[in-house]
Amino acid sequence: MRCEICQKDVPKEKNSVVCSDKCLAIRQKLFDLDKKYFPTHGCDNCWGDLHQGCSAQCRKEFRESLEFGKDLWSIIRLIYPLKETK
Repeated sequence: MRCEICQKDVPKEKNSVVCSDKCLAIRQKLFDLDKKYFPTHGCDNCWGDLHQGCSAQCRKEFRESLEFGKDLWSIIRLIYPLKETK
């Protein structure tokens, strides 16, 4: 399997998505930043009611949090470009 961060084809521990402590620290930092700037991803009810009844502000915050996550991952891809599969 491939590491979620560096995309190396290396053995990983069972039920793991990363290959090393360094990659684990990078992944955890991404999640920590996401939680810091978007602690509820819009509102607490978004996940429970399939986005029904959410306010426009709530939906806006949710979309912004998704964009923020994409931007964080794009930084990782600058450091560890995805390997091309043939």
